[in-house]
Amino acid sequence: MRSESGFTLLELMISLTLLAVMLVMAYSVFATALSSVPRGEDAAARSARMRAATSLLARQVRSIVAYPVEGEEESTPCYFWGDPYSFGFITAAPQHNGGEGLGWVTYWSDGSSFWMAERIIFSASAMSGDTPEPTSEIKLLDGLSGARFQYLRLDGTDSEWRDSWDPFEEQTLPGAIRITLNGLGVGDSYWIQEIPVMLVAYGLGSYDCEGGFADRELFDGDDGDAEAPGRDE
Repeated sequence: MRSESGFTLLELMISLTLLAVMLVMAYSVFATALSSVPRGEDAAARSARMRAATSLLARQVRSIVAYPVEGEEESTPCYFWGDPYSFGFITAAPQHNGGEGLGWVTYWSDGSSFWMAERIIFSASAMSGDTPEPTSEIKLLDGLSGARFQYLRLDGTDSEWRDSWDPFEEQTLPGAIRITLNGLGVGDSYWIQEIPVMLVAYGLGSYDCEGGFADRELFDGDDGDAEAPGRDE
């Protein structure tokens, strides 16, 4: 009589148990990979928004115009106003009209979001009658847990970061702006950006925060040479 070989019930149960363990392990790896895709996409989108916000902010800050403003009782030669939660200035790099003209911009945070608003105060299209939208605002970043703005005061060789900036008191522009945003990543991570302020001469001549407008002189000589009006030496 020929004996027949096969699996015993115990061997079959062991094989099924091992198969179940392997399937659970494979599913765990697969589920982890699937769950990481949305997180990666969200991190990439957040990084892209951060780069766009940083580029916009740096471009407008580095294009600040020393714009004189008259108050009720006094005037300031360089308009820039700021506190721990917001700041505003005049820039030669507005977002409207392809960056043409002058814009009055304000950046602020409500604690959970970072915002920017802009109003065109001078443009060629406004003079031609095709006036752009006077005011617009956009949310640059959200999901924050806090924000803080500081302003660098330069006094000779000394410097000091201040939490506020009054143009009527300072009568000049800050040397730089420090922006601290909390909650951009995982846990208590934060992002700090220090942007130096660079003056832009807009139009004819230039404006000095301390000395006022540069002198313009015409030189009439017998040789026919003359200095062009609106051109500084």
